[in-house]
Amino acid sequence: MDTKLLFQIFQLVVIIVILIFLIRYFWSTYFDADYLPSAYKEKKKRAEISKKLAALERKYPDKVRFFNFWFQVERLRKEKISGDFAELGVYKGKTAAILHEMDPGRTLHLFDTFEGFAAEDLQKESGEAATYSTERFSDTAIGKVRKRFSDGADIKIHPGHFPGSAQNIEETRYALVSMDVDLHDPTLEGLKYFYPRLSPGGVIIIHDYNYKWEGLMRAADEFVKDIPESLIPVADMESSVMIIRQKNG
Repeated sequence: MDTKLLFQIFQLVVIIVILIFLIRYFWSTYFDADYLPSAYKEKKKRAEISKKLAALERKYPDKVRFFNFWFQVERLRKEKISGDFAELGVYKGKTAAILHEMDPGRTLHLFDTFEGFAAEDLQKESGEAATYSTERFSDTAIGKVRKRFSDGADIKIHPGHFPGSAQNIEETRYALVSMDVDLHDPTLEGLKYFYPRLSPGGVIIIHDYNYKWEGLMRAADEFVKDIPESLIPVADMESSVMIIRQKNG
């Protein structure tokens, strides 16, 4: 057997091995039940997980982030923490739909410009966020987000620049807030607004706390210097952090 043919066979074997690993990875990520936490599997067995939530879980690529949301919502329910849910930085509403389905009895407030980033929020950025323009994340619309929810869902959509978009609901209390805004100023404004309105035992989850979003990290670090709680890391794909408000706070 000549050298050229051997090399071609070797290449084919390498390609097949890589394909097998990729197939196993995607199968385990999206379909393998062994990936599911035991508490979630038990609830599925007892039909306590809705079919819609199970479908959303299968399609959601960041399993750690999904199940962190789920465990926090379960904790809030178990500890009877009162308050609405909120998301700051909605984009197309994929995560918002998950949060609603995890506890459909809660009012869910959605805050976004629905027009991309505001120019004034981009001025101080460094790292990857410095490459953003006002067009980023503008390919969405309130109507498209609304279609993710049933007609009877208690969803309040607040379009516009935050925190101005939160006028007239200043008295609202929150049990869970998901923040996914990438930038320094919106992150800091979000923390300033939501933390005082967070129920004792409630949680704020900040997505994208990593080196690519230097301004976001700086805002979160600055904010926790003046509160009794610390940032709790979450090992999801983009390194979220959480603030769980003290119950005696």
